Amino acid sequence: MTNQPVPAIVTPLDEHMGLDIARSLHKRGIPVYGLDHDRQVIGKYSNACKFVHAPDPQKDEKAYLEFLVQFAQQLGCKPVLFPLSDEHVLTISRNRELLRSHYEFVMPSVKTIEALCTKGGLISVAHELGIPAPTTFFPRSSKELDEAARELQYPVILKPVESPQWHDPRIARELRRGIMEGRAKVVQCQNASELKETYSRLASINPQLIIQEVIPGEDSRLFYVSFYMNRQSLPLAIFAGQKNRVIPIGFGSASFVHSFYEPELIKAGLRVFEGTHYQGQGGIEFKKDPRDETYKLIEVNTRFGMWDGLGARCGVDFAYIAYCDALRLPIEASLKFRHGVIWLDWQRDLRAALAYCRKGKLTWRDWLTSLRGEKMWAIYSLTDPLPGFFFTTSLARIFFARLFAR
Repeated sequence: MTNQPVPAIVTPLDEHMGLDIARSLHKRGIPVYGLDHDRQVIGKYSNACKFVHAPDPQKDEKAYLEFLVQFAQQLGCKPVLFPLSDEHVLTISRNRELLRSHYEFVMPSVKTIEALCTKGGLISVAHELGIPAPTTFFPRSSKELDEAARELQYPVILKPVESPQWHDPRIARELRRGIMEGRAKVVQCQNASELKETYSRLASINPQLIIQEVIPGEDSRLFYVSFYMNRQSLPLAIFAGQKNRVIPIGFGSASFVHSFYEPELIKAGLRVFEGTHYQGQGGIEFKKDPRDETYKLIEVNTRFGMWDGLGARCGVDFAYIAYCDALRLPIEASLKFRHGVIWLDWQRDLRAALAYCRKGKLTWRDWLTSLRGEKMWAIYSLTDPLPGFFFTTSLARIFFARLFAR
């Protein structure tokens, strides 16, 4: 590896984050390897990284860790490690002492990650730091569920304690509302009887559930601010965006975003990460409550977010900043960015637009008008076209499989 740039490892090779990081670093001549247990992952077709099949840490954590160690030894250096899912972050965090001998990475303490990755821990952090957050209940018995159901104002939502818990196929099937809908992150309940019925149904699969008040307002009141914090918990990179549309609507992941610079939003995010002595890449979602116009803390990602790649388009290259900081290379802070640049996942946004139109919250004319302007297309790239091509064909297969399975 003499005189060659230190490689970067993305794991898993996510179709959004993994591709964005690989493309950013590849342009700078940095070799990138994408480790994933899925042999059909879209990123394997990218010209910006080399696909490497690896064990699934959810199924065999020991095999995954052994593979990471052996792979670094094969490379003959300490590559920079980018974990890109909650499961991978937690696995690497809990085994950091083993992996630090083989990889370079920057992340907050085990205690901080465990707190921010769980809904209960996040609410505790919000209370400790005095950060506004939705009212939340953690029922541990039918009696506590009945008490919460009486005290709450409706509607409310049910969430898993840890987001990956709802990746269970049984829960995914239980919550899916149609072939065009995305994966549900929460379930909304309109009254006490619906809450108790839904809670019982989901708890029979996984009892790790919380109940939370719904912050009112349109989806355009959802904001996300990303930071890269150095080892002294000072920001090296800042970027933020407004979620104009999400899927499933109301409580889903973004399908249409635009970069959004507002000092108040950035200040709210810094309170979380400075207050927890955060290090490395992370992002914070807020919803601006129309009742008092304050940003309410919704969730935290202790990793790259789905559309953090838009930052590079706007002047904040998180991937390269994280790479340099991990290797202790000098890098200038990027604390300003261009406002109003669009990030669009066309297939998800088309489905989102259909749902918004059905509810009378959007017209097709307004949807088409919103697409005007400078934009970054998720997954698709003129200089790296094959992932987009194979992604499109896989969409067609999934659509028809769901259509004929009904």
